[in-house]
Amino acid sequence: MNVRTILVIICLVGLLPAAHAEIDFEDRGIPERILAIEDSLLFEKEQEKKSETRSADLSDLKLAKLALMAGDTDKALRYMARLGSAEHPVLGQIIARYMSLAYFMQNDFANSYKSIKSERLNLVSSYEQICLMRVISLMALGKKHSEYKRLGPEYDNCQALTFRFSQNDQFWFSSMMLLSKGDLSRLPGTQLNHFTSILFDNERTRLWLKLALYTNRENEIIKNIALLPEEAYRNIAIRELIGIAYYRAGDIDRAGQFIEDLSSPNADNIRGDMALQKREWEIAYGHFRLALKRKDDSLNALERAIPLAWLLDQWQDGLELLSRYVGDNYDDIKLRTLESALRIKLAQYDTADKNLRYLSSQLLTSSPLDIHLMKSYVALMRGDLPQLKESAAMACRAFDGLNCWIADQLNVWDDITKTVKRTDEINASALSPDELLSEAQNDIQVLKEQVVVDQRDIEELDSRNIILQAPKL
Repeated sequence: MNVRTILVIICLVGLLPAAHAEIDFEDRGIPERILAIEDSLLFEKEQEKKSETRSADLSDLKLAKLALMAGDTDKALRYMARLGSAEHPVLGQIIARYMSLAYFMQNDFANSYKSIKSERLNLVSSYEQICLMRVISLMALGKKHSEYKRLGPEYDNCQALTFRFSQNDQFWFSSMMLLSKGDLSRLPGTQLNHFTSILFDNERTRLWLKLALYTNRENEIIKNIALLPEEAYRNIAIRELIGIAYYRAGDIDRAGQFIEDLSSPNADNIRGDMALQKREWEIAYGHFRLALKRKDDSLNALERAIPLAWLLDQWQDGLELLSRYVGDNYDDIKLRTLESALRIKLAQYDTADKNLRYLSSQLLTSSPLDIHLMKSYVALMRGDLPQLKESAAMACRAFDGLNCWIADQLNVWDDITKTVKRTDEINASALSPDELLSEAQNDIQVLKEQVVVDQRDIEELDSRNIILQAPKL
C-alpha cells in the first residue's frame, strides 16, 4: 500500500462522521417539516370552517332581517334561533335587537324587553342602538311591571344619546313618554301657547295633526283649525289629515271638500269609505283599487277591497288582493278558507281541494260547516265519490238539507258525480207528481172515520175508576 492510498483512506474516514451527522439531521428535520405542514393544513381547515360558519350566520341574519321587513316575525325568530339567539359571540348585539323588534311586533312586550335588558348592551356603541326599543317596551309593559321604575332613567339616557339623530326635536318620543305617564294635559296642542312652536313650519304642524288623530282628539284639530296659516292649506299631507279629522267627526261633506282633489292613498281610502256609507259598492271598490295602485300594501284599502271583490263577483281580483294581505289580523285558516271559496268560483277545483285538505288537517274534528260544504261541492265537481260521501255525511249531520239529499242520492245512483253533469234532455213525456195527482182526483175517495168506542163511555169509565180509588173517610 503506497502513501497515496493511505492518505485517501484517512480522508474518507475523516469524512464519515460528517456525512453521518448530515444524514441524522435530515432524518430529524423530516418529522418537523411534516408536523409544520400538518399544523398549517389544520389551521387552514379551521379558518375555512370558521369562514363557512360566518357566511351561514350572515345568511341567516339577512334572512331574519328580510322576514322582519316582510312582517313575518315567526320566521325571523326561527332564523335567529339558528344563530344561538343573543348568545352569539360576534352577532349577539344585532340578534338581541332583532329579537326585541320581532317580539314587539307580536305584542309580546315582556320578551321584547327581556331580549335587550342585558347589562352588556349598556356600552355607548350598543346602547344607542337598543335604547329606543328598551324604552318603548317599558312603556308598553306599564306601571305594574317590576322594572317600570327604570323608564325615567332609560328615557333620559336614550334621549341624550339619540337627540342628534332626530330632525324634529324628538317630537314623537317625548309625546309617547307623556302618554305612557298618563299626562295628557301636557301633550302638544293642549294649551294655546303651544301653537307658537307647532305652527313654526308645516312639518311640525303635520306631526301635531297626526298626534291628535292618534290620541282620538280630532275635535281639537277642528277647534283650532282657524289658527293654521294660509300656506298650511297648500300642503297635501296637512289637508289630508284635516280631511280625516272631519271624517272621524262625522262631517262627511266637509271632509270631502278637503280631499276632493288630492291624489294620495289616504284620500282615496276616505273617498271609498264615503262611497261605502252610501252603499255605492262599485264606486267604493274603484277608490280602494286606486289607493292600492298608489300604495300596494295599504291595509285600509285591502281590508275593504277584498270583501267588495266578493260582492261584485271579482273572483280573480279577490285572489290577487288576498295574496297581498299581511295585516295584524292575519289568520291563515280564514284566509285559506276565503281563497278556497274564490277558487271554487273560478272552477279551480284541484287547487281548492288541496287548500281544503290542508284546512281539515289543521282543524281536525273542529272544521266548521262552511268547509264541509265546500269539500262536498268540490268532491262533486271532481268526481271524488269517497270524499263526497264523507263530506256530505258530515254536512248532513250539521243539518244541511242539500247535503242530506246528496247523501241519499248516493244510495240511488251508481255515480251521482256523472249524473249531475249530464246535459241530455230528460224524459219530457213523463208526468210530474203534481200532474199525476191532478189526473187522479176522480179516483180519490174521502176517508171516513168509523167510531168504534164512544168517547163518552171512556170518560164515564175514567170517572168510575177515580171514584173507586178514592180514599175512605
